[in-house]
Amino acid sequence: MAKPLSLAGSGRWYGNDGSWTGFSVQVGTPPQTFEVFPSFQSQNVWLPIGEECSRIQADAGACGSSRGAAPFQQSPSPGFQPNMSSSWQAINLFELGLEKVRGITGNGFVGLDDVKVGNISLDKFPVTAYASPGFWVGQLGLLPLSINYSTTVNSPSFLVALRDGGHIPSVAYGYQAGAPYRGTKVPASLVLGGYDSSRASKPLTVNINTDMSRALTVSIHDIVATGTLNGTLSLVNSERILAPLDSSIPELWLPKSVCDRFESAFGLQYHEGSGRYLLSDAQRDRLRSMNPVVTMTIGSDTSISGNSTIIQLPYAAFDLQAGFPIFVNETNYFPIRRADNDSQYAIGRAFLQEAYIGVDFESGTFNVSAAKWDKLDPEIIPIASSESKAAAEKKGGLPTGAIAGIVVGCVVGVALLGVCAWLVMRKRKRKNITQHDAVETAANEKIRYEMQPPSELESNALRVAELPGKQGKSELYESRAVPELSSRDCIHEMPAEPVPGLPAKHDEGADQNEADERKQERRSQ
Repeated sequence: MAKPLSLAGSGRWYGNDGSWTGFSVQVGTPPQTFEVFPSFQSQNVWLPIGEECSRIQADAGACGSSRGAAPFQQSPSPGFQPNMSSSWQAINLFELGLEKVRGITGNGFVGLDDVKVGNISLDKFPVTAYASPGFWVGQLGLLPLSINYSTTVNSPSFLVALRDGGHIPSVAYGYQAGAPYRGTKVPASLVLGGYDSSRASKPLTVNINTDMSRALTVSIHDIVATGTLNGTLSLVNSERILAPLDSSIPELWLPKSVCDRFESAFGLQYHEGSGRYLLSDAQRDRLRSMNPVVTMTIGSDTSISGNSTIIQLPYAAFDLQAGFPIFVNETNYFPIRRADNDSQYAIGRAFLQEAYIGVDFESGTFNVSAAKWDKLDPEIIPIASSESKAAAEKKGGLPTGAIAGIVVGCVVGVALLGVCAWLVMRKRKRKNITQHDAVETAANEKIRYEMQPPSELESNALRVAELPGKQGKSELYESRAVPELSSRDCIHEMPAEPVPGLPAKHDEGADQNEADERKQERRSQ
C-alpha cells in the first residue's frame, strides 16, 4: 500500500486577508514555483496569472511575491506565465464558479501542464490560471469530483489522480491551517492519503454532505464569547446555522443577527464598502489586552442533543489585517461576514487555525477536532482505501472476533464433554455399589429397613442434580459461541432412576397390612 504524502508548510506567512502559510507546487516546463492554500471546494491547481499583477500594480514582482509566486529564471515573478511553459496545452477561458455564491467572481484560462507536489509528478494535469483579486493566493483543490471541460476533455481530480497513480493510499486528507500566534509560529499541516494524529484530539465524526459544493457541512450549535466588552454571552440565539468548512476564504459567514452581537461584544465597526468589520488601533490594543475567547460548539446536525465538539479560539485567531486590493493600506479587521441567506454560510480559515480536519471521501465521513499544540512532531497515520480494506478482509479470512468465538466455543465444548463423561462414570460406579449393598441386605433378612438421613456423598448427589435444566440455564450455556451445545446434552446423561443409597418412597399402607397379619396369627395361636 502506498504511503501518505505529508506536505510541510513553507514557514512563510503571507496573504492580503491575514497571515497564512501555504504549500509548494511546481507547474510547467521549466517549473514555476508557487505557494498555494488547500481548497476544500475545488478539484485542481489554481494559480494567479501574471498578467493581472502587471495590470493592477506598478511593481508586478512585489505583487506576484505577495500572491505566493517564487522568483522565476532569476527574476521576480508576477504570477503564472503559461507562455513560458513548453508543456502548456491551452483548453479555453472559463468563468470561475468557486465562491461565486459569496460574490467572488473572475475568469480563468484552463490548460493542461505538468504539476509537481512534493516528490510526485502529474503529467498533463488541469491547471487554472485565473484573474481575480478575490483569490489572492493560489489554490490546491482537494474535492474529488472529476473535471469536465467538454465532452472530449476530462480529468480526475487532484486527489483521485494521486490515488489512481499509486502515490497515496486513498482519497483522503488531514489539514490544519497553522497559527502564527502560537509558540514560534506553528506552520500549516497537510497530509494526503492520511492524517497527522499529533495535531488532532478526540474528533466529532460527520457524514459528508451529498451536495459536494457543501461537502464538509457542520451545524453551529452555539458561539459563546467570554471576556468581552459585554462580559460573557451567547452570540447565537434561535438561529439555525448549517455551514460548510471552507478553506478558500478566511472569514466566518454568519447571519446578520449573529454578526450584530459580535459587533457589540467586540466594539467592531461595519465597513459598507468592503462588507467587513474593522477595528481602530486603540480598540485592537484593548482587545489584545483583554484577550477574550470565542468557544464554538459544532455538531453533526442541528439537534442540540446530538454529537458535538468544542473548539476554542483565542482573540489572536481573529486579530487579522487586510491589505491591497481589499484596502489601500493595511487595516485591522475581524474575520466575520454578513450572510444574505443560508446559502452563504461558511466557516473559513480563521476557524481552521484552532481545528484539525480529517476527511475520508471513500468512507463518506470527516472528522473535526480541536487542534493540539503540546506535541508537534508529526505522527502520520495512513487511511486505507475502501478497496484495500475489502481485500484485506477477504485475504485475512475470518474476522478476529469470529476466530475468538470459535476458540472459546471449542474450550467450552471440551469442558462440557468432560463433565458429561464424569457423570456417566459416576453413574456406573454407583450402580456397582448398589448391587453389592443389595447382596449384603439379602443375607441379613432380620435387619429391618429404617429411614436414615442422607450421607455426605448423597448430599453431593443432590447438588449434581441441580445442574442447569430448562428453568435455569447457566451463563455458560447462554454463550452464542457454542449454539450446538445446550444444557440438555448433559442432563440426559444424568441417572433417570432414584439416586443409589437414597431411600425409596415410604409405603405406609404396606406397614399397616403387615401389622394386621401379625395380630391375626397371635389370635389363632
